[in-house]
Amino acid sequence: MRNTLLATVGTSLFEGNLKRLCETTPNKPENWVKLKEAYETGIKTEKTGIKTENWSLLAKELLEIDPSTRTCGAEINTVEEIRKKGWLSLENLIFFVSDTPNGKATGEVLCDYFQQRQDLKLRTVEYAVIDELQDERPQDFKVHGLRNLVRQIGEYVQRFGGSDYVTIDATGGYKAQIAIALLMGQALDIPVFYKHERFSEIIDFPPLPISFDYDILGQNADLLTDFERGEAFSSSELGSINQKLRSLLTEVVAGNESLYELSPIGQIYLTGFRYRNPYIISLTPAANPKPPTFREDHYPNGFKDFVKKVWEENNWIVTSNSLPYDGQKGIKGIGFFVREEENSFKLIGTYQDKNKFGAKFRLHLTDESAKALAWAADYLNQKYKP
Repeated sequence: MRNTLLATVGTSLFEGNLKRLCETTPNKPENWVKLKEAYETGIKTEKTGIKTENWSLLAKELLEIDPSTRTCGAEINTVEEIRKKGWLSLENLIFFVSDTPNGKATGEVLCDYFQQRQDLKLRTVEYAVIDELQDERPQDFKVHGLRNLVRQIGEYVQRFGGSDYVTIDATGGYKAQIAIALLMGQALDIPVFYKHERFSEIIDFPPLPISFDYDILGQNADLLTDFERGEAFSSSELGSINQKLRSLLTEVVAGNESLYELSPIGQIYLTGFRYRNPYIISLTPAANPKPPTFREDHYPNGFKDFVKKVWEENNWIVTSNSLPYDGQKGIKGIGFFVREEENSFKLIGTYQDKNKFGAKFRLHLTDESAKALAWAADYLNQKYKP
């Protein structure tokens, strides 16, 4: 049974509830004065940078309230409803908070609160700050913050045993953050819960069957690796962009041309593909491996040694051979990608020495299906691309 809940977190507990709590608040809790005092003291001391126990005090006051009441905030409310309905055997609870003072403070309060909930008997209660998930720099939020959220979700899914053990609660946070969490659930085959403040109950989004277009990854594997590592490329550097690849990128106009970076959707695509395909069963060790062969040409320094190294270290590569020198000017270093030729697909490697002299080679695998080639290109880029 699923035992881990990954929850996106907003600041409604602070901004929407505790900040507005007053004498005229409808259905206010009996200890509302102590709640308000603990909140206001915590905010003041947070601004001074002095560490106090006020967030723990606030958590203790929240423990005096029915966890299903609105004052406790969306995150506590949804965890309580999920628990009561028995949708998962909750053991691990992770909160994803924004890269803001209120986000971090909310994470501290929620962790203190649930660590003191002895009735839940939780093994793990943590919060993770998502770098650049903030609203002061919209471009950083769009390009980096949402992608970092995707990475964090993927890492925690792996940490807690995989998609069979995890559920996502996408109730809290920025609207774009909630949307990304929903998409991530679909990509990783994980159910997602969501509750709007006006809903009387939680709604769930069961995972849907998703098919990946392996051609996009395979044919652009080297470029996508660079994008994922934070590089940006201008329209003049990229030239004509395939529309399928374009759907994974975000565009920023800089002067007279555009700069492209990997978008949150692109990060979901890469993370989803790798999670669903940690390895390819059909890529078995070669029964009759053959050493790489090379044409009688002049090659870059270290080229032959590199090709042999790749062949020796990956037993699902049957053999390799050098390729003719046409198109060598386009080589920008070490990389791997899939190329379509004459109704077939081939895994191509590139190499460039310190003098910018480059060469290409082909790798022959024990399985040359589209999925296997795409996986191999991505794997080899992560392993060998500087």
